[in-house]
Amino acid sequence: MIAVRFTAEEKAEIIAAAARSHVYPSGFLATAGLTAARGSATPLDSNDQLDAAIDELAALRAQISRVGNNINQIAYIHNAGGQPRPGQLDHALQTLVRTLALVDAAAHDLVRKRV
Repeated sequence: MIAVRFTAEEKAEIIAAAARSHVYPSGFLATAGLTAARGSATPLDSNDQLDAAIDELAALRAQISRVGNNINQIAYIHNAGGQPRPGQLDHALQTLVRTLALVDAAAHDLVRKRV
């Protein structure tokens, strides 16, 4: 951890700039500091693709969680001696397979852009 002090005006500028970049002030400062340390020209523009990928992965994680809940409900019905609706398990599994393929594609894109 590195502690820094700013005047009220400087702090307000940093908070406003971070808001314009859709990041937290701490992330803004970290990115700006590392950009300056590395001699890069564009501190936050390069993070737009990363931020979009993170958003996509978060949405896919939520979708996987919903499918997992569906599969748990189907298992509960089955374990209680009932029968799930016809095609319910197949649909949940197909959705899971499609979503995992999207996660794989998003991860592959991140690795490709990192190089």
